[in-house]
Amino acid sequence: MFRLFIVLVALMVVLIILCLVLFFIRHKPHQLPPPHHEAQLLKERFSRGELSEEEFRKRMKELEQKPGLRKTV
Repeated sequence: MFRLFIVLVALMVVLIILCLVLFFIRHKPHQLPPPHHEAQLLKERFSRGELSEEEFRKRMKELEQKPGLRKTV
């Protein structure tokens, strides 16, 4: 009886590990958009008239201050 319990626990541990491995293989981390993506969105919104020039310049200035972003104006 005790041996059956040990075998069942071992099988459950193997099954849990297998499920975790399959989960991490199938679910790849989300990729971040390219750094210029946010600036491009601002430019598109400005060209459609959704942002005033003042608001556009303010937001672009904020983006330029973020680390990792290069100037794309």
